[in-house]
Amino acid sequence: MKIRIGNVLKKLPAEIQAYIPIIKQTADELGTEVYLVGGPVRDLLLKRNHIDLDIMVKDDGIRFATLLAGRTGRNLTVYRERLTATVELPDNGHIDVATMRTETYDHPGVLPRVEATSDITRDLSRRDFTINAMAVQLNAGDQAELIDPFNGHDDLTLSLIRFLHPRSFIDDPTRIYRAIRFEVRFGFKIEDHTLKALKTAVSGNALKTISGQRQVKEFNLYLREPNPFLFINKAYELGAMAGIVSDHKALESIKKMFDKIMKEKNLNGENRRCLLFASLFLHHDTNEITNMAGHFGMTKKQRSTIIDTKLLMNILREDPSRLNSIIKRYGDHARMLAYIITDNKLLLPYISQQ
Repeated sequence: MKIRIGNVLKKLPAEIQAYIPIIKQTADELGTEVYLVGGPVRDLLLKRNHIDLDIMVKDDGIRFATLLAGRTGRNLTVYRERLTATVELPDNGHIDVATMRTETYDHPGVLPRVEATSDITRDLSRRDFTINAMAVQLNAGDQAELIDPFNGHDDLTLSLIRFLHPRSFIDDPTRIYRAIRFEVRFGFKIEDHTLKALKTAVSGNALKTISGQRQVKEFNLYLREPNPFLFINKAYELGAMAGIVSDHKALESIKKMFDKIMKEKNLNGENRRCLLFASLFLHHDTNEITNMAGHFGMTKKQRSTIIDTKLLMNILREDPSRLNSIIKRYGDHARMLAYIITDNKLLLPYISQQ
């Protein structure tokens, strides 16, 4: 499939488009090929905005990223063992630069070993889903082939999430959460064989092979979505919230809290996500929360917000007269969350602007 690169790139925000000529010039001077790959290709074909750039370089991606950072005056973070680097952009944007590479999983759930390759099909074959396994060469003139060895464009047209191989969810169980994220975000459907493999992986405890920190990273991506509960609910339906959302009663409680938090106007994005995260765990007792905090690598602030909110809600229920004497013990997020959940006006004088 031939596509006009210029027409595709015009769909990028203007501030991102400005970096494309520098990327192409850098590749040409190094005598290498540079590709737009993965999520940006998917989103541009779907005519959705995509703020960040994922690019793949046929040769040394880190060398490319180092030169690019120098030319743009931006900061650079290198992940040498992954053969990748990130060029930071204003307003928390970034350009992810990767060397064309393959991945090998020694054990289920572990991070893979990577090795450079010059075969773009081998690189694309390591990705999670067909819709994320497409690429376009940026320095190939005005027209270029859509590189699509796994028919991702067809699956975009059919609105399907399809894995690349049957062990996909075993090798990397975070793909379970990603399949759910793409299905809900785009209104797609997880293809039947892919869904069967996902359910088999969940029932086989594949999620126990990854760290709690990697799970939390996926939850936080859910919490950035416009309607985060839809993602939590779908993950619960597929068994991917076991140990976090204990039963349907807990799920309903979380929904009510999420609804109230999302309606609260006096919250910025970061604070809103903090309260949503805490709400996932409030139905557990204090000992369970302490254990979960260790497993999921929660920050001290996250753990304190959850426990302090529970304590404040108990005080409001059992002896509100104590509030004034002990309120200084509790953090701003706990005060705000307890107020949002209970709608108890006694807390209002103690809530700072969030």
